[in-house]
Amino acid sequence: MLNWQNIDAVIFDMDGTLVDSMQYWRDLPINLFQTNGVPMPNNLEKLLASADLWQAAEVFAQQFIPQLTTQQIFDQLQQEMDAHYAQDIPLLPGVRQLLKALQQNGKKMCIATMTDRPQVETMLHSQQLESIFDFLLTTPEVGSGKNQPDIFLQACQRFGLPKQRVAVFEDSRTAAKTVLKLGMPLVFIYDEKSPLAEMQALAEEYQTSLTLIKTYAELNLPE
Repeated sequence: MLNWQNIDAVIFDMDGTLVDSMQYWRDLPINLFQTNGVPMPNNLEKLLASADLWQAAEVFAQQFIPQLTTQQIFDQLQQEMDAHYAQDIPLLPGVRQLLKALQQNGKKMCIATMTDRPQVETMLHSQQLESIFDFLLTTPEVGSGKNQPDIFLQACQRFGLPKQRVAVFEDSRTAAKTVLKLGMPLVFIYDEKSPLAEMQALAEEYQTSLTLIKTYAELNLPE
């Protein structure tokens, strides 16, 4: 379990880590294809494995919906998700209590996400969390996905802290592997499909802290 005495700051992913939004993201391309009368391709998950929203819109425009431009598709997808973040995407159970505990204990916090900044800001406003986080980083702004270390290293630089003192909360296998290879303490929110043996092997190989939880009720809060 994570030793909070060794942690000065926390990097949070957003979707699937702070908010219960993954089903909305899974439904997003389905709604797009249905609206435009295009059958869903079988290999879509593989095509979009590490894509941000703009990259996904490029794939849709180039390969499946050529009657729309990338910008038109991107705008449509952004508007749909923005409405969900504003209206019906909740925080995961236990998140608000964790954030409050971290704030009371003087821990610095940021969000590092693949989601575009306008949607992150909509979520923070709807959940009244604008004052909680020191800053936001997004992979579109950083210029590389979470299969690369850039966004995590930039967060550490912004905090002014060594990476060993910064914990990362993630639910993505790709991001988790990057974090462990950096030697950063990781809290991995897993489900039945998560490769736990692989995570544990990486943590041992890179000699870093790995905490596995299904829900925040399992996590010890800082005191």
